[in-house]
Amino acid sequence: MKKLLSLIVLTSVFFVSCSDGDPGPQGPPGQDGVNIVGQTFEATVDLTSPEYSVFIEIPNSIEVLDSDVILTYLLEGQDEQSGADIWSPLPQTFYLDNGQVQYNYNHTSFDVNVYLHGNIDLDDLGPAFTDDQTFRMVVVPSDFALNSGVDVSSYQSVKAALDLKEKDVKKARELK
Repeated sequence: MKKLLSLIVLTSVFFVSCSDGDPGPQGPPGQDGVNIVGQTFEATVDLTSPEYSVFIEIPNSIEVLDSDVILTYLLEGQDEQSGADIWSPLPQTFYLDNGQVQYNYNHTSFDVNVYLHGNIDLDDLGPAFTDDQTFRMVVVPSDFALNSGVDVSSYQSVKAALDLKEKDVKKARELK
């Protein structure tokens, strides 16, 4: 019995001596939700005959993972009242008197291929559809594109959700 009592006292002393001590200062507050970094770049290109296709190089400063999604938008003009840019998501279809034409794209981890196709003779389009077309690309994780609840068809919604700044938009160049 003496041994059992000694063991209980020794165990009690052990647990009492293992206290945590005084709590330290509280750490800085964390951010709400998940912090997703979006990366943006743009290029102004000509979509000319015979392919009506252009490859835009992703700037070296932007890392694109195989699982990332690149959202691509066409600059259609500016709002007359606010002066804000009007961005439309690709694919973007235009219905003309003699048929339809569509801007579309695909991408790899090092370039974006933007192309024009339609059920009309593209040589008859003229420069309004082919020359000096500005495209803005946003690289996002696929989970963001699929599960964030953000309307990815709206550049303004994506821009706000990712806290993208105009000053951070990188300029890209056409691959020749």
